[in-house]
Amino acid sequence: MYVSHPVRRMREDPADEQVVLRITAEDDDARDAIADRIAEFGTVEDQLRFAGLRVTVEQERLDDICSFEGIESVETANTFTIDADGAAEDVEYDSTCR
Repeated sequence: MYVSHPVRRMREDPADEQVVLRITAEDDDARDAIADRIAEFGTVEDQLRFAGLRVTVEQERLDDICSFEGIESVETANTFTIDADGAAEDVEYDSTCR
């Protein structure tokens, strides 16, 4: 399972606040099972294409989510934001690339 750098940092030192995540499951059946489990302690904001979920959970629950079977990736929801503020969330800038 891929876990983005920001999510890894939050798992190591969770703040007392919520985070919005983009979770990609192995398939639609796994997505449905993961959504049911997350609904027990968080909010499923949206079911996305390609077996994706957008969820809101407390940062302290990240370890629980990362232990679920059937997950391909866990990233912050800002991963796919196209504005400059959101893009910096999971993308490191390399000034040598042009």
